[in-house]
Parts: sequence; C-alpha cells; structure tokens
Amino acid sequence: MIEVKNLHKSFNDNEVIKGVDLSLNEGEVVTILGPSGSGKTTFLRCLNFLETADLGSIKVNDQIVEFGQTSANEILQLRRKMGMVFQNYALFLNKTAKQNIMEPMVLVHGYSVEKAEHRANELLESIGLSEHGDYYPSQLSGGQKQRIGIARAIATRPTVLLFDEPTAALDPELVGEVLKVMKAVKNTGVAMIVVTHEMQFAYEVSDRVIFMSDGRIVEEGTPHQIFEEPQEARTKAFLSRFTVK
Repeated sequence: MIEVKNLHKSFNDNEVIKGVDLSLNEGEVVTILGPSGSGKTTFLRCLNFLETADLGSIKVNDQIVEFGQTSANEILQLRRKMGMVFQNYALFLNKTAKQNIMEPMVLVHGYSVEKAEHRANELLESIGLSEHGDYYPSQLSGGQKQRIGIARAIATRPTVLLFDEPTAALDPELVGEVLKVMKAVKNTGVAMIVVTHEMQFAYEVSDRVIFMSDGRIVEEGTPHQIFEEPQEARTKAFLSRFTVK
C-alpha cells in the first residue's frame, strides 16, 4: 500500500536521513523507535511533504512520485491519502473542537458543511468528547486536544495515519486516554506509522517495530524480536532502559 525507497534528507551539510526504505501493508501498524536526533520525525514529515526530501520515491496505492520532482497537485493528492497527528496538537485556537475536525473535510476534501458536521459529531462521540464540540482548545486538556487531533486526522478516512510522538507533550496521567483512542483506531483497520517513546504501546499494538539511529534503520522485526531478541548492539543499548510486559 505504501512503499518508500532510498529516502535522503539533508539540512545544509547535515544529512539526517540516509537512504531509508520502508513498506507498509494495508491495516498494518509500524512503530518507529530511536534516540532523539535519529531522524524519526524528519522521516515522518518527509512522507507528508512537510519537509522536502532530497532523493528517493514514495508510492501510495497506485500513485508514485519522486522526491524533489513533485508538483503541487501531486503533493495535494498524496496528502489527501494521509492523516497526521502532531505532538503539539496543531489545532486552530480560534475554532471549536468540532470546527477543527470539520475544517480539512470542507476546505481540502470538498465535503459539504452538513456532511462534515455529521462526521465530526460521529467522531466526537467515538472519542468520548461529544459534550465538548463547542469548546475551544484553550478550554481542553492536553489529552482532549490530542484526541481532537486524532479525530481530525481520521475524519476523511485516509489510507494511512502518521503519528509524530502523539503523547510527548502530555502529562503522564493523560497519556492513557490518547493511547486508548489510538488502539481503537487500529481496530478500524487503518494503517499507521507511529513515532513514539511509549514502549509498552509499541509492544502491544505494533505489527512491526523499526529502530532508527543516525538517520538509518538499524533493525526491524516483530515486537517480540525487537524487544526480547534484538540483534544489533545499538538496539540492545537503547532498549536496555525499558521494560515491557
């Protein structure tokens, strides 16, 4: 469903992504682990063209584009197949929770206001915030804001969801409510690429785990293989600080 080949990205003379390949099947959940500065977030942002990769290609369903040679229309078509959830929520502060969910449906995907509102109400109920549709972001907790961000990302039923450390900005007691919604999203069959430091979540939910370091994929495998039988020294050193059950 998604295939990335030989992705490279540099900032000036600093090469931060060094030829990464990744494939993702329909309904598959892949988590990307690694130390800070390993290139995880930059890789994710390149997939959604929030950063412009220097080299490589991406295929989503039947659409193939070469990084660095894409037109604005090709980027728009790819973005319509992806939803992204950011660690800092990225909500419009002057719009209500419901309006934040509706906005991309109407402006990017051409939904009517009535259809977008119906879909937004469905999603608010599904994430346990049906009573908060008229609240502004300043009136919501971090966990509630992130749940709105997830609802916005899945509103148009994208091919794949990209999560950039979705719990990183949350107080510990709020992490669980966001992870619960993410698990529910997985049960709908949407493919997901998740950059995270939540090791227990990665162990329980992933179909495949990738460990990145220094802009490269060092090791990948099933959660059991990566967490319990890692082969590479860098993977072992990184995971030695964590315990999963």
